Amino acid sequence: KLIGAAKALDLMLTGKQLKAERAKKMSLVDFTCDANALERTAVAVAMQAADGSIKPKKRKLGWTDWFLEKTAPGRSIMFGQAEKQVAKQSKGKYPAPYGILASVRAGLEGGHVAGSKVERERFAKLATTPESAALRGLFFGSTECKKNPFGTVATPVMTMGVLGAGLMGAGIAEVSATKSMRVLLKDRDLKGLSRGEAQITGNLGKKLTKNRLTKYAHDTAVSRIIGLTDAHASWKRHFAQADMVIEAVFEEMGVKHKVVAEMEAIVGDKCIIASNTSTLPIGEIASVAKRPQNIVGMHYFSPVDKMPLLEVIPHAGTSKEVCAAAVDVGIRQGKTVIAVKDVPGFYVNRCLGPFLAEAVALIQQGADPLNLNSALTDFGMPVGGVTLADEVGIDVSRHVVNNLVGEQPKFLGVRMEGADLTMLDAFVEAGFLGRKAGKGFFDYSDKQAKVKPINKEALAIIDKFRHPSKKADTLSKPELAERMVLRFLIEAVHCLETGVIRNARDGDIGAVFGIGFPPFLGGPFMYMDKLGAKTVVEKLSVLQKEHGDQFAPPKLLLEHAQSGRPFHGPASA
Repeated sequence: KLIGAAKALDLMLTGKQLKAERAKKMSLVDFTCDANALERTAVAVAMQAADGSIKPKKRKLGWTDWFLEKTAPGRSIMFGQAEKQVAKQSKGKYPAPYGILASVRAGLEGGHVAGSKVERERFAKLATTPESAALRGLFFGSTECKKNPFGTVATPVMTMGVLGAGLMGAGIAEVSATKSMRVLLKDRDLKGLSRGEAQITGNLGKKLTKNRLTKYAHDTAVSRIIGLTDAHASWKRHFAQADMVIEAVFEEMGVKHKVVAEMEAIVGDKCIIASNTSTLPIGEIASVAKRPQNIVGMHYFSPVDKMPLLEVIPHAGTSKEVCAAAVDVGIRQGKTVIAVKDVPGFYVNRCLGPFLAEAVALIQQGADPLNLNSALTDFGMPVGGVTLADEVGIDVSRHVVNNLVGEQPKFLGVRMEGADLTMLDAFVEAGFLGRKAGKGFFDYSDKQAKVKPINKEALAIIDKFRHPSKKADTLSKPELAERMVLRFLIEAVHCLETGVIRNARDGDIGAVFGIGFPPFLGGPFMYMDKLGAKTVVEKLSVLQKEHGDQFAPPKLLLEHAQSGRPFHGPASA
């Protein structure tokens, strides 16, 4: 009624948010005012409306809107296009947009009463769907993650030092500066620092262009970042003022130890030293520290300005105050924060390792990488497993999986078996590191190609590692996806069983916000509740007999299967 069906559908189906001036221009609102004048403006407008000096604006129906809303052929065209767009965006995984379309169409064709009736009926049905339960679970879980499990912070971090201006360091600096923290961004030389500063100004500039950031907010954020290099004689004096230093340097233990020793000699006794490592044990990093209670892990996900998850990893000696401050920083940065145990891979990468190992196993058993990719996107993942390895970097993927190989309980033991992971070594030796190198599993040399072709040289490497007897080339896409996802589920349950995560909700949040586990499934634990633990155990038992103990059901999962108890909510009948 206010803006027309076509514009209204766009807002309802996408959840777009509008700036106040844009909403006024569209006639969605009648007036805008300064936030400080809201109450008196609202009172004045109400009084004017009461005495009749202002009247509601009536929308002028143009020819296009008349055709789309008032004629049967027009409505067919409008809703037909909307349904195509919904199908493309949701892939049929989310039922709510179809309920919106049905409600709006009923209202246009039968009037307000008819539309409201359909809306009530559809809402009642949608509220009881598994998708609704999953999304509500994520909402309540993410809301819970905004609370600090370690308590109130006595002295919040206001000045943060960031060591390393690479992709991760610059990202950490950006999300900190935009949230009112003063940032000391240091790199070894001007070239490295300039690259990081260009990343930050480029990202903030795009937000300014798209009106997602005001000029004042943009300029203020940029001014909060102080760039430093080894050549700056004053850099140590600057860092001596830091409340927290986050290192985002090379992933090698010797380098981390050197950073800890150097920083402890410069910063104050209460300064927190956080490591952005994705794999290295925090306790081992802290082993050389004079003040180990100040050392904590803060694992951000790339790209930092877009990925919402932060894993905070205390080691055995980290103080509660330091943990509280680290979580507080993450919450202020706008991150969804989960606290996890100091084990190889922490939570997300610990689950990702077996998942990637199964992708390698399926490829070595003859599965087409393209089919493997589409199998996972059909399941609901944002990208396929092969594309994920290419995007992350095959060298990084190799580092993630190799870091988990070893004897239990510290490492995963048999849970990393099933594939010859030395195939990844062959890729790295050949220079096939993924998108960043131009070639990985796919060939990225044609910048214009929307669908990247398979790297033929990579196929030659795969042929050398082909499994002599097992065949996966006849598996359907759902079967391919199931094998990979089940490996992820197994490790998620092990993490809950051994206290790597505090509860199932944190496990769901970590998987959805960390690697894009399908939100409509609610995360690995909500998904297992939907399937039923007994069903999951049955699927794993079949695969265990056929492929080995990497598919063995965890003890906790067997207990849930036997009792019928879900991971979330009350025990089932």
